[in-house]
Amino acid sequence: MTPRTATLLAGIPAENPSLFHRVRFSVGDPAAWLALNIEGQQSSWFIVRDIEAARARESVQVDHVGSPADFAPASGLSGDRATATAQAVAEFLRQRQVSVVTTDRTLPYIYAWHIQQAGITVEYAPELGVTERRTKDAQELEWLAAAQQATEATMLMALQTVARATAKADGHLQHAGEPLTSERLRSMISADLLNRGYSTPHGSIVASLPDSADCHARGSGVLKTGQSVIVDIFPQSNTTHYCGDCTRTVVHGTPADGLLAMNAAVVEAKTAAIAAATVGATADAVHSATKETLAQHGFRFARGEISDDPVMPHGTGHGIGLEIHEPILLDDNGGTLLENEVLTIEPGLYSRRLGGMRVEDMIVTQAGGPPLNFNQLPMGLNWA
Repeated sequence: MTPRTATLLAGIPAENPSLFHRVRFSVGDPAAWLALNIEGQQSSWFIVRDIEAARARESVQVDHVGSPADFAPASGLSGDRATATAQAVAEFLRQRQVSVVTTDRTLPYIYAWHIQQAGITVEYAPELGVTERRTKDAQELEWLAAAQQATEATMLMALQTVARATAKADGHLQHAGEPLTSERLRSMISADLLNRGYSTPHGSIVASLPDSADCHARGSGVLKTGQSVIVDIFPQSNTTHYCGDCTRTVVHGTPADGLLAMNAAVVEAKTAAIAAATVGATADAVHSATKETLAQHGFRFARGEISDDPVMPHGTGHGIGLEIHEPILLDDNGGTLLENEVLTIEPGLYSRRLGGMRVEDMIVTQAGGPPLNFNQLPMGLNWA
């Protein structure tokens, strides 16, 4: 007998990027996408709350759209929406005598539990949806390019705000007559992005000494002249849900020689890593290009270390799309680069004595040629 099987993605599309990527339909209620194989016959379904069904029929690329009420078990549906949707999915599968359901890493356990209670086997496919999300289609590339363009516009505002600030006698910076703090500049960044149709659900980074010795410190307190300020902005579009991610470093006034040397090394390492990020290359090779270039400038790689002398403690970059951090990771054992894969390249150096330095671009791999860089901003320290 030919097995009756199904593939399932479920959850809340507005919160589950894997489900949203599959259906391209944003809704804040529980929903499920199913692909059936019933005795060799293929079909796809989307189960969503009844008040969303008409909109889903117009935009979701499936054969059928239904609601939980269409697949209520004999005992009825729960008044809780997540439970009712899971009950309906289990009943849907039971009615079609499905024996095995394959799902991904994002499935809420409530669905697995109800399906198993119906006597159906649930199998986990760790790579389900991962490759599809890594390889971007033309629409996704357009959305990511737009996100990076908006990110760069806000980045320029932030960098110029620091560079054009007024320094008091104690070195503290002022903007529009008030102290220019990391917190204030982050608020300015969020407001500027909101006007462009983007949100900052994970905040942003505006970090100077002593915080910038830690590569992911958010930063706090009044900014000072002569110190490097790492600005890392990673917003998400309120319309498309795709993300931007860009880092630049700014110094108010004249940068010290040590900061200039760090910047030159980081920029050259970024260039080398981008050149290495070709289709079929390994993440290890891209990361090695970064480490080797920094070593040529006299700087070392020291994973996780916070040091007085400048070190690079992290990987070279990561995949990006509906989430800021997606597979793959440009680090040791990170995997092999695919065509039309969008990545960040972000080497950095960090020192308790000198401060921090990071420059980050977003690129897309292209068949038969070098990557395309979505960034246009320069990479130096002077933004006045």
